[in-house]
Amino acid sequence: MGNRPTDTKGVDALHESEVRFRRLAALSADVYWEQDEELRFISFSTSRASHIERSYTDKLIGKTRWQIPYLNMTGADWAAHRAVLEARQPFRDLELCRYDQRACKIWVRVSGEPVFDAAGLFKGYQGIACDITERRRAEELRELEHAVTRILADADSAPAALQSVIRAVCETEGWDCGRFFRVDEQAKVLRFAEGWGIADPAVQRFIVLSREIAYQPGVGMSGLAWQTGEPLFSKDVGNDPRSSKVAANKVGSREIGFHGVFVFPIMSAGEAIGVLNFASRTPREPEEQLLQAIAAIGVQIGQFLRRRQADEKRQILEEQLHQAQKMQAIGTLATGIAHEFNNVLRAILANVELARMDAGPEHPVRESIEEIDKASRRARDIVQRILAFARPQPAQRRRIALSEVAREAIRLLGPSLPAGISLVTDFASDTPEILGDATQIHQLLLNLCANAVQAMGKAPGNITVRLSGVAAGAGGEAAIREVPSGPYARLSVSDCGGGIDPAIQGRIFEPFFSTKSAGEGTGLGLAIVHGIVRAHEGAIDLKSEPGKGSTFHVYFPAVQATMPPGAATEPAERAPGRGRHVLFLDDNETLVSAMVRSLSRRGYRVSGYSSPEEALQAVREKPRSYDVVVSDYMMPGCSGLDVAREVAAVRPDLPVIIFSGHIDEELRRRARELGVRQLLGKLDAPNELTEAIDRLTAGAAAH
Repeated sequence: MGNRPTDTKGVDALHESEVRFRRLAALSADVYWEQDEELRFISFSTSRASHIERSYTDKLIGKTRWQIPYLNMTGADWAAHRAVLEARQPFRDLELCRYDQRACKIWVRVSGEPVFDAAGLFKGYQGIACDITERRRAEELRELEHAVTRILADADSAPAALQSVIRAVCETEGWDCGRFFRVDEQAKVLRFAEGWGIADPAVQRFIVLSREIAYQPGVGMSGLAWQTGEPLFSKDVGNDPRSSKVAANKVGSREIGFHGVFVFPIMSAGEAIGVLNFASRTPREPEEQLLQAIAAIGVQIGQFLRRRQADEKRQILEEQLHQAQKMQAIGTLATGIAHEFNNVLRAILANVELARMDAGPEHPVRESIEEIDKASRRARDIVQRILAFARPQPAQRRRIALSEVAREAIRLLGPSLPAGISLVTDFASDTPEILGDATQIHQLLLNLCANAVQAMGKAPGNITVRLSGVAAGAGGEAAIREVPSGPYARLSVSDCGGGIDPAIQGRIFEPFFSTKSAGEGTGLGLAIVHGIVRAHEGAIDLKSEPGKGSTFHVYFPAVQATMPPGAATEPAERAPGRGRHVLFLDDNETLVSAMVRSLSRRGYRVSGYSSPEEALQAVREKPRSYDVVVSDYMMPGCSGLDVAREVAAVRPDLPVIIFSGHIDEELRRRARELGVRQLLGKLDAPNELTEAIDRLTAGAAAH
C-alpha cells in the first residue's frame, strides 16, 4: 500500500487552535510564557503594560524559574514546586516576589499547564503570569497598619511602642533604620527619642550618634517635615539640598552610604508632635500607596502618644492628689500639735521678756535669759517650717543678712551630717542684705543641704555653702538674665556627689518628682525651694555634670542702699500704754498670766481670760470698758473669729486683734469679712503687739 496522504487540514486546525489559545491566554493575563522539556524559558509574550518589563523577561530566556532570585521562596518551596513539575502536573496561582531595578517589590501570580505532543511525549510547560503587585502591596501595607495597631494596643510604654513600630516598618519596607524625633516645646527643636536599625555596627553607631542631633524648624528634611507638616521623600539624600549637611557629617550618613530617605511628621490635632525618619542604603522612589499607609500609621501614633501623655498626666495628677491628701492630713495633725506647742513657746517667750525687764544688761542671769530666748525662737521657727510643708502662708519679708540665717541653719544641720561629710562656708563680705522671710530662707538652705547630703550618699566629702554679691543685667550673671537688672545676693550650695542626669534636670523642681525609692522622700524638697525663690522674686540655677557633683545658685534681689538698715524689721519704741484697757483671751492659762504681766509692765490695764464664754460675758456686761480685744484664733469650741463676731454684735467699734501661729489667705479673707482690725502671726515680739494696740486705740482715753 502506498503512503497515506498527509492530513493537512488536521494540522492547520491544530495550529489555528494553538494560536487562538495563545491569544486568549495573552488577553487574559499580563504575560504568556513557554518552557521547554528542561523547564527553561523559551518565550514570553506581554499583552499589556505592567510591572513585568520586557527587558526583564528577555533576561530569563534559557533559565529555569528557580534560577531567578525571588524574595518569598525558600529551598523547601522550590523543592515542592519542582516535584509538581517533574510529575508533569498543572499548577495554579504560584505567587512570586522580587525587587525591580528601582528596589521596589514586584508580585506575580503564575499558573502553568504541561504540554505533550501527539505521541504523548512531554514538550514543556506553557502558562500565564498576572501582575498582582498593587493588590499584594495594598495587603502588605494593610497588614502593616494592623501590626502597628496591635503594637500600640499592647505597648507597656511609649518608648517600647515606638521602637516596635519603627522596626515593623523597617522590616516590612526594607529600610535599614528608622528614628523618631520628638518636638521639644520648651527649646523649640526636634530631639532624638527612639530608633531601630539592622544588625550592622555602622548603622547602630549612626543611631547612637543621632542622640546628639537637634533639628531647628525647617532645617534638614526632619526639620522641614516638622515645619510644613508634610511627608518628604528623597531618592538620594546625599545629593538632596533639603538635607542637613551638618547633621549628616555628625552622624556619618555619607560614610554608611545612605541614599533613600523617607520622612513624615506625626500629627495630632493638626499639630506636629514628632517626626519619623527612615533611611536605606538603596535609592528609593516615592510611592503613593506607601504615603497613604504611612499617613494612617502616623495618625495612629499621634493618637497613641497624645493618649499616653494624657494618661501620664492623669497618673501624675492622681499621685499629686494622693500626696496632697496625705499632706492635708499631716497639716491637720501638725496644726493641732503646733497650736499647743506655740502656746507653750509664747508663754516661755513672754516670761523671758518679763525676766529681761527685771534683770538689767549686767545681771548675772542675763546671759541665760538670752540663751532661753534664742532656743525658744528656734523652736518656734521649727514649728513654722513644719506648718509650711502642709499649709503655705505668705512670706513675712524683712531686711535680713543672709550670713546670719545661713550660720543658724548650718548650726542646726551640722550634728545630723553622716560621718565623713563636712560643711564648709565661704561668705563674702560684700554680700548685700535682702528683703526676705528668714524662716523660709532657713528652710530653703536646709532643704538644699539635705539634698546635697542625699546626693553624696555614704561617700566622704564637703558640702560648700557660699555667699556673694552679683549683678543682673548687661555684663552680669548669665543665669539671671531674665530677672530685673540690679544687685543680687547669691547663695550657692555645692556637693561632690554623682551629679544629676541631664535628662531629668528640667523636672527636679516639679512637685512630688523624685528619683528616690518609695519611702525615701516625698519629692517636695526642691519644689519648696523653687516656691520660696519665686516668692522672693529671685532666680535659681543648677550646674551639674554626671560624676562631678552639683551646685545650686540661688539669687535674691538685694535691698537698695537707700533703705535704712532695720527699717522693715524693728519698729520704734512705743510710748507706754497710758492705761488703755486690753481684754486678752487665750485658752492657755500660763500664756494669759504671762501676757497680763507683760502688758501691765508696759502701762496697759489688762483683763485676762482663758474661757471665751467668760470673756464675751465681760464684754456684754461692760462694753464701753474695753479699748481693744486680743484673742487667740484656735480655741476649743470657739475660734477667734467667733469671738470677733460676738464682739461686733455688742459693740461694732471695739477693735479686735487675732493672733495665730499660722495665717493663710482664707483666714485673712474671713477676718476682713468680720471686721477684724489686725492679724498677728506671733506674740513673741512685744513691740508688734503694743504697736498694733496703740495704732488701733489712738485717741482713746483711759477709762
